[in-house]
Amino acid sequence: MATLPVVEPGGFVRRRLVVVAPHPDDESLGCGGLIAACRAAGVPVSIVVVSDGAGSHPHSVLYAAPRLAELRRAEALEAARRLSVAPQDVHFLDLPDRFVPVDGPDAERASAWLAALCTSADVVAVSWRHDPHTDHKASFALAQAALREVAGAALWEYPIWGLTLPPPTILEGPPVAGVRVRVDGFRDAKRHAVAAHASQTTGLIADDPGGFRLTPEVLSLFDTPFETYLGPAT
Repeated sequence: MATLPVVEPGGFVRRRLVVVAPHPDDESLGCGGLIAACRAAGVPVSIVVVSDGAGSHPHSVLYAAPRLAELRRAEALEAARRLSVAPQDVHFLDLPDRFVPVDGPDAERASAWLAALCTSADVVAVSWRHDPHTDHKASFALAQAALREVAGAALWEYPIWGLTLPPPTILEGPPVAGVRVRVDGFRDAKRHAVAAHASQTTGLIADDPGGFRLTPEVLSLFDTPFETYLGPAT
């Protein structure tokens, strides 16, 4: 990522930031520093969580899908609070985890809702189009479709699982435009937000040992002085 220019948060977002997260926790991992920086500067931030997050522990009895979805919604709201984003600025599309659609009536409704939420934003951040997770790819497609209806908003992509690929995978092929946003002054706020997602970062859900959990090694990829944003996408 060293080839990407470094910018300050205030030079990246000036009017309003909308973060589109495939799952509850992606907003904190990929954009937590930028969100905190924007709020500290008084810039409005909205967070849109695309899926219900209920697929991370499919064999848990204590946290069967409905309860897990409720838990992950509460975690997302708490993470947002720690980043100074008010509850009314966090929106949930509640599409099915692992099965976010890219076409059909549900996708069309989601894109229309996203378009309405992105009005007045100058930056919309969404998961990288090539992130190796179907929901991340689908979230990009929904946001891209939405922004065709919104004037003045630029769509930027943040990698999540793309950061786990062998370097320099993201920069292979045609030249990639993008920036690294300096967030070193907001790392503590970001860590605090990530920790709010206890179902994904701790052994909270103990009856599904094969369920998803972010390892310390993966978490360390996001605990850096910069956040990467590729684009703007067209």
